[in-house]
Amino acid sequence: PLRLRPMRSLPPANAAGPAPVDLALPAPADPEELRARIERGEWVIDLRSREVFAAGHLRGSLSFDLDGPFIAYVGWLIPWGAPVTLLGETTEQVEAAQRELVRIGIDRPVAQSVGGPVFWSEGTSDLDTTERVDFAELATIVAEQPDTYILDIRQHQEWTSGHVAIAHHMPFYQVPDRVAEIPKDRPVYLSCGSGYRAAAVISLLRNGMFSGGQR
Repeated sequence: PLRLRPMRSLPPANAAGPAPVDLALPAPADPEELRARIERGEWVIDLRSREVFAAGHLRGSLSFDLDGPFIAYVGWLIPWGAPVTLLGETTEQVEAAQRELVRIGIDRPVAQSVGGPVFWSEGTSDLDTTERVDFAELATIVAEQPDTYILDIRQHQEWTSGHVAIAHHMPFYQVPDRVAEIPKDRPVYLSCGSGYRAAAVISLLRNGMFSGGQR
């Protein structure tokens, strides 16, 4: 006959269950703190739309548009344990992002700031833009600069359904491990389906957030 072993009791932490989630706003960060966090390589996430981000943003911040698949792509790309600071146009944006981050185990951002890039940079020249082009404009660029490198970061099934003939394929989730394959001595343009992934990944690449350094 089988002898059943008595069940062991759960460890205290498991038995107690998860602690209550703290959704109070993190401490506000001033421009000096934001710059220090960026220089330490922390994730300073700009929640504004990718179009607005491209037009002007705090240099070193990362584009993850809250009005989109925010949590899916943050969760896919962020290193576990990376400190997160949230930048929003409104307090409501920051609060919404906090609720989303809790779903993937990021229970507490380290800081937040509400305003815009001029405020976050304290009126200095510490601002940046990202060039956005459509495919007609890209065709003109390629004609004038034949060494232009087009990187399509869509998933495999999207790529196989159709792509630019001269493009190179690297699914966005492979970029952290394959960043060394992206040339540093050629103009590089990223494309995806809606621009969401391209905006996020190019902000990460430009700020050296993957091994291989700044691009």
